[in-house]
Amino acid sequence: MKRNAAYLGVLAFSLLMLSFLVSLVWNQVSAQPVNLPGALPQVVVRPPAEPPKWLVDFSSYEDPMNPAKKIRVITVVDPESKRIVVYHEDLATGQVKLLSSRNIQNDLLLDQFNAVSPTPSEIEKDLRRFKNQN
Repeated sequence: MKRNAAYLGVLAFSLLMLSFLVSLVWNQVSAQPVNLPGALPQVVVRPPAEPPKWLVDFSSYEDPMNPAKKIRVITVVDPESKRIVVYHEDLATGQVKLLSSRNIQNDLLLDQFNAVSPTPSEIEKDLRRFKNQN
């Protein structure tokens, strides 16, 4: 009798935990509040945010003319519009200056430009020659 009661207790606990996990997964997908027993009344689980549409890079260096002056370069790339912009930020004053803006759509169509040897076309020729030899 005690054995059956313990078995039923474990089974009830297992079912409770299973229903809790199912509700967590369901609410994560639907981004609805979850009621956790013994916790805060409402916990909101949100689905992952969309990845950013723009790529941003920050790099810093010392001004070669004035080593005490720190400059940050901010590069922003918009993959949708195929544009890139570059800014300089003076870290002492916070002043931001636009250095360059460019549509890179046609740049991305080039197989090579200002390439040094071995250029992509030379490598491609060598690979074709190597494949034909084997």
